[in-house]
Amino acid sequence: MKKLRRNARMLCIQHLYAYLQQQDEALDDVITRSMALNEETEFDEEFFRTLIYKTVSELEHLDERIKKRSRNWDFSRITLMDKIILRQSIAEMMYIEDVPPRVTISEAIELAKEFSTDESHVFVNGMLDRIYKDLVEEGVLMPEIKPAKEG
Repeated sequence: MKKLRRNARMLCIQHLYAYLQQQDEALDDVITRSMALNEETEFDEEFFRTLIYKTVSELEHLDERIKKRSRNWDFSRITLMDKIILRQSIAEMMYIEDVPPRVTISEAIELAKEFSTDESHVFVNGMLDRIYKDLVEEGVLMPEIKPAKEG
């Protein structure tokens, strides 16, 4: 299941990128067109569809969260790929309940390493950590229980 969801996240990023580049095209049309070109056949389709539709439908709300936490960065200066990874990850934390936030953040860091700039993973990690804390403070998410240290 882990690989299926990782593949779904990667597909989501690619489809979001295509969608944001072709804003005059409906999301369903972008997905249909992109899936025809897709070589990845093993992915969690329900997870993919939930993630992409929630990300697109909540885009303004997700961007507001990013803007609130990007104190030292003007929103327009954040690379498109970093915005996509942040948006998708925040949507995953907020709307997909069976994924622990630490898993979402860890996956986002890996996606940033693979798809964005050399420093993006550090930026994405810091942003998502702050946004996670905001969500806990607001009562949107429950704080994760850290396992007790052995010893």
